[in-house]
Amino acid sequence: MLSSLLILLILPYVGLSETRSSSFRLLRRKLFWIFVLNFFILGWIGGCAPESPYLEIGQVATVFYFAYFIIITPALGVIEKMLLTYKV
Repeated sequence: MLSSLLILLILPYVGLSETRSSSFRLLRRKLFWIFVLNFFILGWIGGCAPESPYLEIGQVATVFYFAYFIIITPALGVIEKMLLTYKV
């Protein structure tokens, strides 16, 4: 549980995009709302009994939570930077 809070401290260092605002980043906005949905799923799963379908849903949602900060956010910044420097 501590790692879920500590992962928020690395967020300023993994944001590699040159554009900080999400208003110009369509993919970032969609991933943000998927993250919000995942947040509510994790809250719902936390209140359920540890039974078979809830355990698997919780594990997948937890993997996505950490992948969002460790893998998806830096990769999205690299992809957006590459697209901004791409000349047609």
